[in-house]
Amino acid sequence: MMNTLKNLLSSHVLFRRVVIILINVLMGWFDYLTGYEFAFSIFYLVPIAIAAWFDNFKVTSLAIFMASIIWLCIYMTSGHYYSNPYVVYWNIGVRIIFFYIVAYLLYKIRAAMNELTLMAMKDSLTALNNTRAFNLAYQEIQKNNLKKQQQIAISIIDLDGFKAVNDTLGHSKGDEVLIRFAELLKNAVQNSACVARIGGDEFAIILENIDFISAEEFEKKLRIKFLESGLNDEFGIDYSMGMSIFNELPESVDKATHCADKLMYQSKLRGKSRTIIQSY
Repeated sequence: MMNTLKNLLSSHVLFRRVVIILINVLMGWFDYLTGYEFAFSIFYLVPIAIAAWFDNFKVTSLAIFMASIIWLCIYMTSGHYYSNPYVVYWNIGVRIIFFYIVAYLLYKIRAAMNELTLMAMKDSLTALNNTRAFNLAYQEIQKNNLKKQQQIAISIIDLDGFKAVNDTLGHSKGDEVLIRFAELLKNAVQNSACVARIGGDEFAIILENIDFISAEEFEKKLRIKFLESGLNDEFGIDYSMGMSIFNELPESVDKATHCADKLMYQSKLRGKSRTIIQSY
């Protein structure tokens, strides 16, 4: 139930903003019913917190403004008056500052959590997706493809000659090779669902809505970009790739990658620097 509500608030803008308005009005109604003797300000934080966590600064400011106006209207109709007429303005000012402080703290917490999530999903060296992100992307694509019924390709790429670069030129040059190859992959497969580094010199790609002919065209394009990159001339490396095309993705990501991995190793056995594509 809570997960469903969280998903609705995060993904449906209209629903989220209607909820913010309704909760603000509801809190105001309860505040009015309970009378001025009961402090109710903290409950106005509910719609403000929703706005701060799921929406932008403008919407949060509007939620704060709405809560403040509702409180002021309730005060004006309560029949309660302070000894000094300026007290009401002080009180509403303090409430607005309090609301903004809470909203700001929620913004900072959300930003920190998003940054940590991003760090947990990215390979620190190449900035590609890591294995965890690849697995999550696969699960999402597998679920969505039950409706779309598209062909999906899983590719595993392994660099040929990378160990020699590390051994003879050092790890800094090896890192340079990985970074440049990762950038090459990102540029070559801009429309792919996911590009990831899943091991030392091993990479994985998910390509959506692709048939055998399209897979061959992609492989040729990638080979051309690789030759143009100069990695082979500078470091003597190449790559072997296995690509499995599925009409229906296996439920297990391990099974899907195993098929592509097996094809990749077959390409190495046949002389490396080549690609084997197979439909399943």
